[in-house]
Amino acid sequence: MQLSFPFPANRKDRFDNFVSDRRNEEAARLCKAFAEAAPGQPKSLVLHGPPGAGKTHLLAAMGSVVMERAGEGAALYLDCKTLAERVLSVKSYEELKLYLEKYENAAFLAVDNLDFVEGVSQAEDQIFHLYNAVVQGGGRFAAAVGAPPASWRFHDQLTTRLLWGQVLKLAPVGDDGMVSVLVKMAADTGLALPEKAAKWLITRLPRDPVSQREALERIDRYSLTMQRKISINLVKEALKEPDAR
Repeated sequence: MQLSFPFPANRKDRFDNFVSDRRNEEAARLCKAFAEAAPGQPKSLVLHGPPGAGKTHLLAAMGSVVMERAGEGAALYLDCKTLAERVLSVKSYEELKLYLEKYENAAFLAVDNLDFVEGVSQAEDQIFHLYNAVVQGGGRFAAAVGAPPASWRFHDQLTTRLLWGQVLKLAPVGDDGMVSVLVKMAADTGLALPEKAAKWLITRLPRDPVSQREALERIDRYSLTMQRKISINLVKEALKEPDAR
């Protein structure tokens, strides 16, 4: 089930397809308890960790749980990269407020890529306002950010709010888990990536999702052009490895 304001295209992120190991299984468990509003849960949760750790996946999984229980439209998603761009392009404060008005009454608001509003004063102010509006309205607020709290440079009021609730560190899975992540990432875009090819790829690709998706797109285009199934040899050719012959 997709959120009403969708996550990145073609994502089908749920708790049952989140790849976890000892590095991140406890964080995933706590996120599920938060989404289910288990007794004693705080009103807010912040995930922090490097690219590829699964922060967006868990935000989407939490949103899906909320909608299964409360219905379509109960969970909303806000990408701070888009928000920062909007803040810099709007012609008036009223236009910005109108754009954000729909998020204020969310039963569950997922705020992704929080790093992008750091230092953008007006955007930070709006996240602070949305936090207050959602929580005071009886909803729950979840956010994802790359840096740990000690490195945050948000204004003091926003930092204080983010620290009021649960703050969880999320670490990327090890190599075995990364193979599963890459296979799933490919499947989300309709690409059947064999496990052997995924194992070869993880030793050569950066661990950030952007680089991985770009590589998968190149492989997909090359496979379609050559009208051949995905194999290690085809992957090498697609990525123009020196030993691809």
